[in-house]
Amino acid sequence: MSQQSQWKASALAATFSSNSGLAGTAWGSARPPLHMGGEIGFGLGFGQAPSRSNMLLTSSFHYNAAPLMAGEGRSQKRKASSEDESMGSSSPTPEPASRKIRSLGDPRRLAHGSARPVASHPDGRKRTRVMDAAAPNEVSLDKLLEPLEEKDLRSLLETLISQNPQLAPQVRQLVPKPTVNSACSQLVRLERRLQASFPYNKSGPASDDYTYHRVRPALEELRDTIVMYLDHFTHYGLAQAQAQAQAPDNALSHPAEWFDLLAQATDVAVRMPKWDRPENNAIRRDTLHQLADGWTRAVMATARWTEDGHIVGRDMLSQWAQQLDHFCSASGESALFHPAIQVFGQRFGRQHMRGAGRMSLESTA
Repeated sequence: MSQQSQWKASALAATFSSNSGLAGTAWGSARPPLHMGGEIGFGLGFGQAPSRSNMLLTSSFHYNAAPLMAGEGRSQKRKASSEDESMGSSSPTPEPASRKIRSLGDPRRLAHGSARPVASHPDGRKRTRVMDAAAPNEVSLDKLLEPLEEKDLRSLLETLISQNPQLAPQVRQLVPKPTVNSACSQLVRLERRLQASFPYNKSGPASDDYTYHRVRPALEELRDTIVMYLDHFTHYGLAQAQAQAQAPDNALSHPAEWFDLLAQATDVAVRMPKWDRPENNAIRRDTLHQLADGWTRAVMATARWTEDGHIVGRDMLSQWAQQLDHFCSASGESALFHPAIQVFGQRFGRQHMRGAGRMSLESTA
């Protein structure tokens, strides 16, 4: 065999060897080729050594096999990509982003509250929608006033009138008119307030100057209230039967109302505290003096009322005489009540004065 034939045989053997190596290795590297010897030495171990030309041919084939492998890998990737696309062609085509944005304004989506339209100005400019916080329900005025105590309500009303003086006449018309019973109830409350104003003393209420100055405001308030109601109810005297339609609202229609007010007010004044210092008893003495004058005017008004044809029961006259005599002795200021007792005996007779009352009338005769 010629030299050229040997080269061709070696190249053919290298081709078969590299193809088998590509299938057996990960990176497609070719196995070393089997170099065939000459025709005479084949199978006898006397093969001819490969020539330099054969080695160069083999190495060049190895280098040319690498680009072939890379081409096959790219073809496999392209094949996989085409298969993936064919598999995904059955899924729905994704909606364009612009179409999604426009679908936010779809009325069907607005019906479910998933989106809200953007408000715009009349001139077409867009503005940001501001969510207004829901205002809490206000508490009604009657519920605000209900838990307030009497003193708080009075303070609130006084402040309102002081800041708005024009409301005073309207408030006066709306407030219920005072009655003898309501006036007497208020006097009892003021007396309790006076008792509560005393400073604590383990030996009981004291009568010294310190205690007097502590309770003086409450004592003066009680005195002023007694005088106010006495003047309010007895200023116009007893309303005559023929003139009751034109009489003021505060005019008394029966002597019993007058004497009832006097009896309860005088009872409160008699219980006013007495002080060690004589000048501190001026408030108590002044109150009793005002009430004693009220008793005198009540007796004279009742006498005129009976002269006009009205009748007063004997038991009622006896009750008034006993009350007057009791206050004369219990007050410690008997001289203040002597004029009332004397007028009573002159107008209604001494037979209505019993027991100590008779003694009082005899002492003033």
